[in-house]
Amino acid sequence: MSDKKLYSCITKATKSENGNPRHSINWLLSKRGVFSVYEDYVKCGDWQILFSQIKSAKLYKTKQMFIPVNVLELTTETESYQFGFNPWANPFKNLKIEYEVESVKMGMSAFSLILRIALLISLLLIFITEYIQK
Repeated sequence: MSDKKLYSCITKATKSENGNPRHSINWLLSKRGVFSVYEDYVKCGDWQILFSQIKSAKLYKTKQMFIPVNVLELTTETESYQFGFNPWANPFKNLKIEYEVESVKMGMSAFSLILRIALLISLLLIFITEYIQK
């Protein structure tokens, strides 16, 4: 394995999601770290994925609210990894593997939906108690 680093950037990463990106507790609890691309592998924290182990790779282009983001999914024989990148991060041009690009709409898990509804109700109750009951 080569130790020549081609690119590195900050990422959020999870092994608990696969398929189209979505808001979920898995991303809330995801690993934060440095994503580094080397000649024949990628590394994020203690995860090291050889290009030769990757069975499929897909780059999802989506938006979080109105901000464009990219999610890279790398699948090996035993694991599926997803890495979320800010719009200015571009490790993809340095990857020595073929990957599919797909534009998708960000999905939402049941947990995420319930959390957003609870937050909205809380804000509504605060508004009512502060401004309407006075």
